[in-house]
Amino acid sequence: MVAMDVTLEAEAARAAPVLAPSMPEQVLAYAVRSGPEDGHERATHEWIAREVAELFDVAYGGMADRQRQATRATTYYVPDDTLCSDAAAALGIDGACDLLGGVVPLPFLATKVVVHPLVAADAAQPPGWSQSLALALRSCTLPGLSAFCTEDAMRAHARLADGGRTRLKLPTGIGGRGQWLLESASDLARHLAALPDNYLATHGVVLERHLERVVTYSVGETECAGMRIAYHGTQALTEDREGREVYGGSDLRVQRGGLDELAASRLPPRAGVAVRAARDFDRAIRQAYPDLRVSRRNYDVACGVDAQGQAFCGVLEQSWRIGGATPAELAALRAFQREPALTRLHACTRELHGRPAPAGAEVYYAGDDPRLGPLVKYRISHRS
Repeated sequence: MVAMDVTLEAEAARAAPVLAPSMPEQVLAYAVRSGPEDGHERATHEWIAREVAELFDVAYGGMADRQRQATRATTYYVPDDTLCSDAAAALGIDGACDLLGGVVPLPFLATKVVVHPLVAADAAQPPGWSQSLALALRSCTLPGLSAFCTEDAMRAHARLADGGRTRLKLPTGIGGRGQWLLESASDLARHLAALPDNYLATHGVVLERHLERVVTYSVGETECAGMRIAYHGTQALTEDREGREVYGGSDLRVQRGGLDELAASRLPPRAGVAVRAARDFDRAIRQAYPDLRVSRRNYDVACGVDAQGQAFCGVLEQSWRIGGATPAELAALRAFQREPALTRLHACTRELHGRPAPAGAEVYYAGDDPRLGPLVKYRISHRS
């Protein structure tokens, strides 16, 4: 596991320009998901919103009413999921400067199905689907296909299986859940048959080449409180109470500026490939859908080898919402806000199932989650 220190590095180089902040009168959390109110996700969501309010130096107004309409008050929102345009408009969100997260014109753009093309031009597809974009993204993603009906999913598996084992992923899965390694077409048929009615037509599924010896990078850009940061790092895995490997935190190297500045900086070779894949993915999808409004973008990028030993490095999925790395990003923003000469730092988060946090950790959740059991989530933010 990567060391969990957070080290701040002051540089003599001039800091990246600070963006003109949009100053709200209050910050509100906004729940899109319907998880338990006493669960770790809701508690983390509210903790993040309070941190954002501190960055703006304004009041935290709590959890917004789901039926809340736009008001005269200037409000900055922290949703727990990507918003669709109609929901954003109802809240009075005009642009990326009004929220920590993203607004999409079409629901599927917020999920991993957009990463891969359909198996054929005549395949089932949702309104607004861009097959040309999905094909263009192949240079910065892994071998894979998306499908919106059982027949297309079976065709996609048959095509991908020639290159080795295939992984089935549900677009609604989070943190490593909702995916299965397929040994045969019958495995796929069994999993598809177990999906709820209309799931395939509504959400679709992803079939992707299974890789070995995988390193998963987190690459992202966050704009908040008049600052823009970009980062790269690796993800840690941990075991949940059922012994499954799930997301266990992120170790980030953060700097001022955006993805373009990050890609142009001096990076380790493999990390550089991952950063450029994320930047190219981000550019392509924003060009294809100019109505996207995103202030927090995070890309999971996997590097590994397939069954034939061929190396691949590509974007697994995008996240235009708060996520597991957000507490580390907020630690960086807070440090940069306090020290204008600071340009780079290291930050990390961890999630432990049934184990305590180490001494000195800043814990932002510790409890018995109704679904996951005992869970501790923390970050460490001290100078070395």
